[in-house]
Amino acid sequence: MVLPANINTLEKKKFLEDGEGNVTVRTTAKGEFKLTGLNVGGRITEVEINDSTWTPLPEDALENRNAISIQNRSGIEIKLNYDDSVESYSGIIVDNGSERFYDITDTIPIYAKSQSGTVIINVEEIA
Repeated sequence: MVLPANINTLEKKKFLEDGEGNVTVRTTAKGEFKLTGLNVGGRITEVEINDSTWTPLPEDALENRNAISIQNRSGIEIKLNYDDSVESYSGIIVDNGSERFYDITDTIPIYAKSQSGTVIINVEEIA
């Protein structure tokens, strides 16, 4: 298909003809573009956490991770934090029977601590 000759000059500049004879709209995009969701694979890890230290979720992040789900079915409230140097039990609450979802890369660690005792939680990572 050939571009019609009656399109004025400025209007005509926004169109291209591809190598197959099709008319396409010229577009540009700037910035950083990343795929989200399940593109590479996933991993589920059971992580043991306690009430005295912040534990990374999981210890070694899935390479190219772009999402994480933290499921607490332990019977005890847990908290999440991005800083493992916080001495108190403070952060985002994940009640027993609930789950938290984040769009997050493998370069950003998340830590967990239980309200009391040692418990096991489930962590799902998507890459």
